[in-house]
Amino acid sequence: MRVPSPRLLVVLSSDPEGPVVRHRWRAFETALAEAGIVLEVVGWPKEIEGRRHALHRVETADGVVVSSRLLAVGDTRAVRRRTPRLLFDLDDALPYRDSARGATSTWNRRRRFRRLLRAADGVFAGNAYLAELALAAGCEAAVFPTVVEVPRGEAAAEPPLPPPVLGWIGTRATLPYLETELVPLSAIVASGRPFRPRVVADRAPQLPPGIALEVVPWTLHGWRDALSAIHLGLAPLPDDSWTRGKCGLKVLQMMSVGRPVVASAVGVQTDQVEHGVTGFLATTHEEFLDGMLSLLDDAALRRRMGEAALDAVRRSWSVEAWAPRLVAAVEGWLG
Repeated sequence: MRVPSPRLLVVLSSDPEGPVVRHRWRAFETALAEAGIVLEVVGWPKEIEGRRHALHRVETADGVVVSSRLLAVGDTRAVRRRTPRLLFDLDDALPYRDSARGATSTWNRRRRFRRLLRAADGVFAGNAYLAELALAAGCEAAVFPTVVEVPRGEAAAEPPLPPPVLGWIGTRATLPYLETELVPLSAIVASGRPFRPRVVADRAPQLPPGIALEVVPWTLHGWRDALSAIHLGLAPLPDDSWTRGKCGLKVLQMMSVGRPVVASAVGVQTDQVEHGVTGFLATTHEEFLDGMLSLLDDAALRRRMGEAALDAVRRSWSVEAWAPRLVAAVEGWLG
């Protein structure tokens, strides 16, 4: 029997090494290869010469994925002309600017968003809110969440006490989300409870005096060990049109090492954190403080919630759980 030739799937991204491509596509590279689909990530740079190279790779592909970015209308037409199959993978609320710029929309962003949706043969969305944005623009989207790899076995044991360690992971672009929770952190200092925040990022946040901050540089192969040295995680978010489209990677990373999370009740985080079971959801500074104090003061509660968090991620938010569904969807889309 003749073995079918491998099919080439090209993913266009402005950040080929970034977390979106890493968790939404590269994580499934092995599973796709087993189905005869070769994954290639190609940068979509600002320079014209770099885009010419990207368009050349597009012409060789059996299908092309535009990974969570808006293309200029002319670029959308150029990609569409060169590929038999076009998929738009939506991981951010692209009709809106980010929170630092007011989470506002513009006519041009909405226009480019609609053009890309209408040019695509299929749309994947990282959560239900993003799927609703696509539907409002006239296209249905299949929801495929951002996921993490979860090692087999039990979670690493908590690090020695004292003090308990509160963890956060992100980048300098998302540090303002952590800095919004200075009120409850200051309240913990005022209560006299010992604790230490550990921030896994590329820059230190601005925290109140009296907090012994530990900053661990993020690395591709070191973030999991860095988070294993915390006792509980924090995932604060403001509630706006941009953050409702976030896909909750920080929450999943902390839960995947078996740590409970205190998270803002915003967007997909309300699905990822089961209140009172895998962590606590909060909408006010007071609720954030109550959740943190409950976990700081009760080691048994932390362990019970951490075990439940690890199980929930492994069951519902892991590469292993979603690989068969994503591969089947890509195969069906390629035809």
